[in-house]
Amino acid sequence: MNLLAALLALALPIASDSADLIRNRILNETLAQAERASADWDPGQRDCAGLVRLVYRKSLGARAPLWLGKDGARSEFRVADELVAYNFTPISKAPDRDRIRTGDVLAYFNPNKPPRDAWHLMILLRPPGTAPDRLLAVYHNGASGTEGAVRKVWLDDLAAGPPEWRPAPGNPIFVGTFRWNGWAAFQEGRN
Repeated sequence: MNLLAALLALALPIASDSADLIRNRILNETLAQAERASADWDPGQRDCAGLVRLVYRKSLGARAPLWLGKDGARSEFRVADELVAYNFTPISKAPDRDRIRTGDVLAYFNPNKPPRDAWHLMILLRPPGTAPDRLLAVYHNGASGTEGAVRKVWLDDLAAGPPEWRPAPGNPIFVGTFRWNGWAAFQEGRN
């Protein structure tokens, strides 16, 4: 067992679960948050990175801090740039529909925005019962209070929408598609 797998086994009570089971939990939890934010989601953490943190924590049953930072320490809270840099691995500059799995993340970075608002993350889902290449992107809109909401958009609609949100190599603020590093600790399936 590698070091990451050993650390995750200590932090996660369900490390023996399959990746498919956990991805199914991610799908269900993400869609549930889109319907109604759960009471255990701290209102002060309701943003795009907060959605990723919450969904993974709940889906994994994590009791110990899950997220690595630049200091190498684990924490329950990491901002979007630390989530991407230390907890996810790039898999492609554009969403490769054949390689994307539920739980992968689209990342955007706009250097013209204040640092707090420069990053944006979206969770990718493969809902059952849809065409195999039909992917859903789910994200928090970044607003606070009653204006804050989790939104769902089909990847095809996102790709045809406003240029700043197109997940394509030609979009200067689109960073790429990323996969959580922790999947190595779980038996991989095909979802």
